[in-house]
Amino acid sequence: MRANGPVSDSNRATRPPGSRRSTIFWRCPERQSPHSADLRRPRITARSCDFREFAVLRNSVQDSTGNRPDPRGSDRPNGTESPGTFGCLLRTQRERRGLSLTQLATLVHFNRGHLSKVENGKRTPSVVLAAACDRVLDSGSRFTAIATALEAAARPSPGWVHPAQLPATKRHFTGRQRHLDQLNEWLCDDRSLALPVAVINGPPGVGKTALAVEWAHQAVRDGRFADGQFFVDLEGPEPGDAADPFDVLGHLLHAVGVPGERLPADLHQRAATFRSYLHGRQVLLVLDNAADAQQVQHLLPGSPGSAVVVTSRSRLPGLLSRVDAATLPMMELCRPEAAELLRAMIGDARADADPAALTVLAERCGRLPLALVLAAENIVSCQHPSADRLAAELKAEEARLALAEGDVALRHTFDTSYRALDEPSARIFRLLGLLPGQVIDVAATAVTAGVSHDEAVRLLRDLASAHLIRRQDERHYLMHDLLRAYAADLSRRLDGATASARKEDRARAEKALVA
Repeated sequence: MRANGPVSDSNRATRPPGSRRSTIFWRCPERQSPHSADLRRPRITARSCDFREFAVLRNSVQDSTGNRPDPRGSDRPNGTESPGTFGCLLRTQRERRGLSLTQLATLVHFNRGHLSKVENGKRTPSVVLAAACDRVLDSGSRFTAIATALEAAARPSPGWVHPAQLPATKRHFTGRQRHLDQLNEWLCDDRSLALPVAVINGPPGVGKTALAVEWAHQAVRDGRFADGQFFVDLEGPEPGDAADPFDVLGHLLHAVGVPGERLPADLHQRAATFRSYLHGRQVLLVLDNAADAQQVQHLLPGSPGSAVVVTSRSRLPGLLSRVDAATLPMMELCRPEAAELLRAMIGDARADADPAALTVLAERCGRLPLALVLAAENIVSCQHPSADRLAAELKAEEARLALAEGDVALRHTFDTSYRALDEPSARIFRLLGLLPGQVIDVAATAVTAGVSHDEAVRLLRDLASAHLIRRQDERHYLMHDLLRAYAADLSRRLDGATASARKEDRARAEKALVA
């Protein structure tokens, strides 16, 4: 290659700070050199970047054929990335497109102040922000590659620790085959490109946790989720008692080997680090007893291959709008399954002694799994000698609510759901215990509570969302017998509902039904 005249200042590349020499671009006649196309590449100035950051920018420039100018260079992460690398590239790309920081913040849907700190290297970018920058600035996946490398840098040097946190399955787990099949269909689809999430919801005591744990163990036995299984009790639904996602992420990261001194101090960074650990791995995450969607969303993996099962007494509508989640509602057991559960727990000898009593006992327990288990444990522990004797005692509603064994009590389980209600919803719930029959009529509820029809509709929807009642159609709801007995008991104790007052309430409700 020959020089075609003197080299002017405009023909010299700006020398990056820290480099030993600048590169001289020779001017060649186009027709005489096959390398002339190389000389028309865009030139880059380092400005405020250090030499390492300048190298990232240099390697990010493509020629007209789409190839990198230096086959030895790459804009892929190489372990030397820093927040400053990302920030320098961000500033360069933003200014190249004539965007102000405010305009870019609007386009990527991030706070301007946060974006400013990222651009100045004072805050580590998240993968979410990086993906938004790639999209808005049309930069391929360069920002995402750097952000992913920064997240991966937070990993400790020890290898992956395989968590195996699932609690033991229930020895006498019975029925629910349709639910198990549904979970298999949703969570074991290897073709899915999205993270599969299943939300199991239902009233207190219906067996949500037992179903989740049973399915999880079956999946592990089938060879799935070989990289580990997490189980977290989120301690909902009572307000103030729910587990903090920040603390939960700390426990999850510790479970995979992150020492305490390396835990990020920011909720979003902890979530990003956890997602980085799970990337490319097949793990199962069981989030038990979730209070709301906000508590769950920070704990979710970010890539397919893993699966999440959430149990909650709430419908978690906010979660369904954020992720591709499927809802699996649960109700009481069918009659054969309820009797089968009692038989499995008390043994064939006691069950065969009076099969009819077993059926009556199952109905007195409302076929609710928790009540059935407590009743069976009462028989096995000889507090009641037979199913017949216990069924006779449970004829009284107060006795049903008093079912308990050890530190597990039916009333306490209902209490946790009731205490999560606001006062208007709690008042309506107590009044429902006074209405006649199992079917709840919206008009009758409005009359009994002394509220408008629209207010009654709203309050009943809130109770249905908490799974304390179940929607039958637009004008009617259903209430489980044990929950009705619990509501009536609360009304007597908290509202001073005398027999005369309850009779008047029922009369008003019946009048509304006739009307």
